[in-house]
Amino acid sequence: MLNVVSLACEDALCSINLSRSRFFTNIGLSSLVSSCFNLVEIDLSNGVELNDLAAAAIAEAKNLEKLWLSRCKLITDMGIGCVAVGCRKLRLICLKWCLKVSDLGLQLLALKCKEIRSLDLSYLQVIHVFSLTIFSFCSLFVF
Repeated sequence: MLNVVSLACEDALCSINLSRSRFFTNIGLSSLVSSCFNLVEIDLSNGVELNDLAAAAIAEAKNLEKLWLSRCKLITDMGIGCVAVGCRKLRLICLKWCLKVSDLGLQLLALKCKEIRSLDLSYLQVIHVFSLTIFSFCSLFVF
């Protein structure tokens, strides 16, 4: 499905909402982000089957500014690290209910994504105050 979308839209697509969608693979996601290089927003909320391979595919979206991963419960610090390294223009990230993301993932985001202004950490298991203090952005809004 995403292969068809990526071929049809290519550089015209800048935002896609795949929340609650279950009919795509990591390969399709990779095809989407590599073909649609103008993507700035991706919503993968409720992708309960998405894992670190999906996050690695997302990391190829170099112009990404907004990413919703709410309830992507299989994504770990490793996946968030891939996103942090690949998506340096990220301004908003929602990690609500990403139960396998810890302080390490947050630290990687803080070190690599200097443009983050909105960070949703609702229902994360472990968040130490130290992790939040390393986000030294003057206009960061943490949920």
